[in-house]
Amino acid sequence: MIELVAGTADSAAAARIRTTVWRWVMVEPEALEHSRLTMAGFGDWLALLNGDPVGAASCSLNLGMEEDTAAFAVWCVLPDARRKGVGTALYRQVSAHARSLGKSELKTWGYEDDAGGVAFAERHGFVEVNRKPALRLVLDGCPRPELDLPDGVAITSLADHPELARGVWETASETMPDIPYDTVAMSAGSFEEFAARSFAGPRYIPDATFVAVSDGEVIGYAQLAWMSRAAGIGDHAMLAVRRAWRGHGIAKALKAHQIAWALENGLNELRTGNDERNTSARAVNANFAYTRLPDQVGYRGPLL
Repeated sequence: MIELVAGTADSAAAARIRTTVWRWVMVEPEALEHSRLTMAGFGDWLALLNGDPVGAASCSLNLGMEEDTAAFAVWCVLPDARRKGVGTALYRQVSAHARSLGKSELKTWGYEDDAGGVAFAERHGFVEVNRKPALRLVLDGCPRPELDLPDGVAITSLADHPELARGVWETASETMPDIPYDTVAMSAGSFEEFAARSFAGPRYIPDATFVAVSDGEVIGYAQLAWMSRAAGIGDHAMLAVRRAWRGHGIAKALKAHQIAWALENGLNELRTGNDERNTSARAVNANFAYTRLPDQVGYRGPLL
């Protein structure tokens, strides 16, 4: 028997299922709970098969693209529980939630090497709309990068200078629309919305949120967040440089500071990924010893 219950019934199980299915993206219960508080329209569910948690799903407005006609949804089913109707039950639930948000489509994602997930998406009419080559940087034996800076530019952290937070938001507001998209450009939202997501919660690392400054003005930032504290894995959550300052090595310097911080603080690995169309970000990554993971594939498809 398949039963759907609120994800709040067992956040640890919901996080564990996501991590098992996604493999290269680790989800911790506290991060899931923070999403419930900060993502507009967020709802999540746990699928029980004969009483055992085997699937997890969530649906919300598309972060930074809330006016999109599609809601953002994910649903994951453990490999041994597939082909038993669990995925379809979750698909039906996220579709109903999307309708309640006034949306007519779904956006979702999965890894290219998850054959069952790819087949499910194609069978239900989902089409690929973007692709993100995923990367990892194993820190054991990784050399400390050079921290070269252009003249007149300094790099600090939000831990040392929290008053720069609004400048970080202003930088995000300018740069997020430049991130490749398929229908609606990304927005940082209001300062309060941005701060609640980016400067709070269990993933936030003030010491590893680096800010590039020139003459007192924030001109770029790079945010390293926790993917898994327990496993010592960090997530390159954002790297942005204001348009007038691009091409001066600032992005490379910011990423080098993130890697140096990770080495100094005993992390085991960093993970990142950028849309294949984001050639500038991928060029920055090419300066460091990242290795490829399976691609993350973004899909768009119908409600059930």
